[in-house]
Amino acid sequence: MSSLYPPNAQDDLARDRNRLAADRSLLSFVRISLTLIGIGVGLEQILRALSPSGRYIDAWAYGLSLVYVGLGVLGLGLAIADYLAESRRLRSPQYRYRPRRSVGKAIGLAVFATGAIAFGWLGFELLG
Repeated sequence: MSSLYPPNAQDDLARDRNRLAADRSLLSFVRISLTLIGIGVGLEQILRALSPSGRYIDAWAYGLSLVYVGLGVLGLGLAIADYLAESRRLRSPQYRYRPRRSVGKAIGLAVFATGAIAFGWLGFELLG
């Protein structure tokens, strides 16, 4: 296997470690994204089963399930783009570590905001 940069055992091990870390991060985001998509689909199915046969599902509940599915798809897309960019950087002979934006933090904040809105909405429905 030919290399784009001169052999250096320490540098090769660091690149391999970073590549494996990128692989683990991508797989973690795949799990999280599938969970969010499953929550969205499950929420919609549960609400459809609980609603009386003649009524349409409440727009808020249906919208919330769409938001979770959308967050799952968005998170997966961002994770794949981040993985491809990191893999490209690791192949560069001038690779240097630099901090990156956290995809996990962005998705986590979005899930937190969505959960807070849903919690407030359910509390308002129960009290009102």
